[in-house]
Amino acid sequence: MSLEQPPPGQRASDNDREHAAAVLQEAHTDGRLDFQELDERLTQVYSAKTQLELRDATADLVPVRDTSKSTEVTIRATHSAQKREGAWQVPERVAAELVHSSARLDFTDATVHWREVTVTANLTHSSITMIVPVGWSVTLDDVELHGGSASNKTAPAGPNGVHLIVKGAARYSSLTVRHPRKRRWWWPWYRK
Repeated sequence: MSLEQPPPGQRASDNDREHAAAVLQEAHTDGRLDFQELDERLTQVYSAKTQLELRDATADLVPVRDTSKSTEVTIRATHSAQKREGAWQVPERVAAELVHSSARLDFTDATVHWREVTVTANLTHSSITMIVPVGWSVTLDDVELHGGSASNKTAPAGPNGVHLIVKGAARYSSLTVRHPRKRRWWWPWYRK
């Protein structure tokens, strides 16, 4: 389940409704919703026109931790470029060890099962860009800089978003956390 806060006017697809209904069914199976609540929320989900309405129906249903899912992944690169984007599974901890490389972690379409995600970035002459959905909170307090930069370009966090904690060291490197760029009709080469 992705915990991001969608833009207010973004229309919901049938796939979005089915995903929200699956979250409700899982919550009912776990005993977090009774039959009456399940019925009310399923009615709300299947009549939802926007993703924000779907988010409201599932906001208080944090997924139960599944210990079978990977909770840590390490990204290593030397003179290379690494990307994690699209519908990837976000582990609880991500370690990035980059030397003369770049990495791009796009969390906007990712599946997140955690309330907190920790990224430990050890960069040498490298750059890492993390793209987070609106509503996520970001902490960059534990990043050691030596001839590098760390910038948080995100908006204030929402109450139900994921908390991203970034740690590590940037030696002659840059570390950026931002939201996706807005798509403009005159900009045919859109890139998040």
